[in-house]
Amino acid sequence: MAEDYLEWHFPEQPVVPGTLILEAFVQLAGWLEAASSSFERWVLLDRVTSARYFGAAVPGDRIDLVLERVPSTAPARRAFRAESLVNGKRQASVEFEAVVVAVETLDARDRMERAYRTLRGETPNEPPAKKRA
Repeated sequence: MAEDYLEWHFPEQPVVPGTLILEAFVQLAGWLEAASSSFERWVLLDRVTSARYFGAAVPGDRIDLVLERVPSTAPARRAFRAESLVNGKRQASVEFEAVVVAVETLDARDRMERAYRTLRGETPNEPPAKKRA
């Protein structure tokens, strides 16, 4: 029970709230947009088109996230389909849309790139990882 924010969700049977899983998907979409645009763009959630939860993740579970960008209606918008898995079993399936914004409107571009490299476990002097084909 290291995640103290789960203490009261629910006291006798804690579960990871679905909104936290949605937030994880949106953050992952932001990093995908940033990394694929040389840290010039980010996305901000503005519409959840579908959210289905098939079970509950509990404290200590490893939640694997799968995210794919799907065709969107306009160049300044992005659409995504995402799925979370616990022990290979689907726990959530979400589709959402976001607007594209300049990274500079949220944070300094170089700071975002450093944060991304830290999250990936790269050392400061390590060259950026090559993109897979």
